[in-house]
Amino acid sequence: MKQNIIKLLFFLFLGSCSAPKKDMQVEVFVKDLKKGTLYLERVQDSILVAVDSMEITKEKPIILEADLNHPELFYVLLDRNKANDFDNRIPFFGEAGNISIQTTLDGYVTKAEVVGSPTQDIFNSYKKVINQFNNEELDLLAAYLQAQISQNNDSLALLEKQSANLANRKILFTANFAVNNNNSVIAPYLALYNLTSDSKSLLDTIASSMSDDVRNSSYGKQLRDYLADAEK
Repeated sequence: MKQNIIKLLFFLFLGSCSAPKKDMQVEVFVKDLKKGTLYLERVQDSILVAVDSMEITKEKPIILEADLNHPELFYVLLDRNKANDFDNRIPFFGEAGNISIQTTLDGYVTKAEVVGSPTQDIFNSYKKVINQFNNEELDLLAAYLQAQISQNNDSLALLEKQSANLANRKILFTANFAVNNNNSVIAPYLALYNLTSDSKSLLDTIASSMSDDVRNSSYGKQLRDYLADAEK
């Protein structure tokens, strides 16, 4: 009896010494993947760094973890030790809590579905509209090339005007989207990666609209630093 109590106490001690869960738990399931390694990556000092990894030996969900102070962009890299591996990084906005990523081996990036990240949901709604702008740009480009072939100068001038107008609409939509989501890190992220080559006044507007929490996030600090450097 005494030995059984000692064993029980020993196992309870081992359980109490196990590593605590990190802020973010990402469950990843890749249908048809039976062998490979999945890496959870984040950007540190402008370099992609693996913060967790798990070797896959059979088709099953795995858990990747990371600590974080604010939502930020992460990647799940699939490495199958093949020279022709490409499109093997799933980008997603990670945040504290449980996140699920489900995809397939043949459509690893294109078929990925991310659930449990409100920040990713906001970014998805932005991308949905931006994709519409991008499709319009492709239509205008096709029409412009056709006008060049037919040497229709009037059409070329009109299409150039339409392209410039579309580009301005795209910029203004991005800026308005950022301001309307000023309590999300998506706001400074869009300013940094989609607007830095455009009007500084738009960046100032986004920066001044950010909530205190977002202002103190990594992207918020980067945006403030960018604007401070621009003033020098």
